[in-house]
Amino acid sequence: MDYLRKNFDILYIVVQVWIDGFVTMLACLVGFWGFSHFILPFDSPNLDNYRQLFVLITGTVLACFWTFGLYQGQKSILNVEEYRGIFKATSMAFLITACAIFLLRGVDGLPDEVKEHWLYKLANIPYSVLKLDSTDLYSRLLYFMMFLCIFVFTILQRAISFNILSSFYARGIGNTNVAIFGTGPMARRLQQKLKLFPTLGYSFIGFLETREKLAAGLTEAYGFPVLGHDFELDHLRDRFDLRRILIVKPEYEENELVSLCKKLDNFGIQYQVVPRLYHFFSRRFTVETIDSLPLITPVPLRGKPVYSAVKRFMDFALSATMLLLTLPLTLLFVALIKRESPGPVFFTQIRQGANNRSFRMVKFRTMFADMCGDAITPQTGQDPRVTHMGRFLRKTSLDEIPQLWNVLRGDMSIVGPRPEMPFIVEQYNETQMLRLDVKPGITGLWQVSEARNAPIHENVDYDLYYIENQSLFLDLTIASLTVATMLRLTSTH
Repeated sequence: MDYLRKNFDILYIVVQVWIDGFVTMLACLVGFWGFSHFILPFDSPNLDNYRQLFVLITGTVLACFWTFGLYQGQKSILNVEEYRGIFKATSMAFLITACAIFLLRGVDGLPDEVKEHWLYKLANIPYSVLKLDSTDLYSRLLYFMMFLCIFVFTILQRAISFNILSSFYARGIGNTNVAIFGTGPMARRLQQKLKLFPTLGYSFIGFLETREKLAAGLTEAYGFPVLGHDFELDHLRDRFDLRRILIVKPEYEENELVSLCKKLDNFGIQYQVVPRLYHFFSRRFTVETIDSLPLITPVPLRGKPVYSAVKRFMDFALSATMLLLTLPLTLLFVALIKRESPGPVFFTQIRQGANNRSFRMVKFRTMFADMCGDAITPQTGQDPRVTHMGRFLRKTSLDEIPQLWNVLRGDMSIVGPRPEMPFIVEQYNETQMLRLDVKPGITGLWQVSEARNAPIHENVDYDLYYIENQSLFLDLTIASLTVATMLRLTSTH
């Protein structure tokens, strides 16, 4: 067991490579079976003709997974970056194997003078080993189906692996002991993040501080021990099996930070640094140099007309379809809400949308009419303001069906930052105001995170990440996680 704990990351990666290879081969077979039985049952292809192709695809997929960092043990909250990496790696493998099929196809029928040319003879050495047979029999549609299966199967397999890995971390298997150097507000925020996401595999053991602060009597911070100071790092490493330190000292001068990092390097302790202006680094940036002086340059935010047009079309089509499909359910809820308590069926409230434009958001009323207002949102199902019907609607998130009308009108989107009330937006700082750069959504990255029960404005990091990384793939990922959350009947309010 001790060997497993110490070498967990390496063993997990080895197992993951084997599982990915098996799943890729299985996906090829399932794609072939589906094509043979449902697409072309009257003229089924011969499996023997595709065996070489299956091996080529599997090897290429694994190589692309490695290239895109899917075996580097990267920490990713909600696995969003891993899913994006799978999409990129699978797309690259698709293109590479397509080129390989063209380059490694048969060359029968070439003139003798071509075959005798020295260049052909040289190229024929690797070709004779790698050439593919029966390439002229390959079906393009089958090729597409196999890669579609590879992508879907890999996403499902990685989601299952993520849950299994999380259960290992919950039992303390494979966790990396970490400490936070610093005890300021930002250090506290980072500690809370580590607590919210145990799936990161970090086991937080305490804080570290400077020798001066410990001499002043600092022994505890936020209920956790202050383990020691920067002049006893080697002792702390051995005593607590400390393998990583997260440095959160925004007040440090450059020479102090460099000195601390040099000590950590000497003692073989991995480290990461939270930058002083960490919200600045939520934006994309490039690093350029003038001689040896680095310049951090934010990438300008450019409009995404194609993405915006496609997203608006999908919002309109999906909201209109869902409003029609849920019409019988809506009529039932209307009757039940009216029957339980007097008052309007719908609850409307002014919220702030894109560019700080006000709009009236609509939901099913879940509280008694005389208790609705701008007070703090109910945090539990036992809140006396919530009706019996309201508890069910809130638990299943079905109270948000009428918001599809806001999406249809263009006030909201299916995916985006959660809209806030005006009196809260008035208290926003400059960073929080960035949430208003895009349309608010019915669901978003914050709603499917473990921080969803905390106030929206206290978790602006999720919205900044979404705004900077908007894509249809990210929208689909968030929508899928939302459905999974609803099926678990976990409130996203």
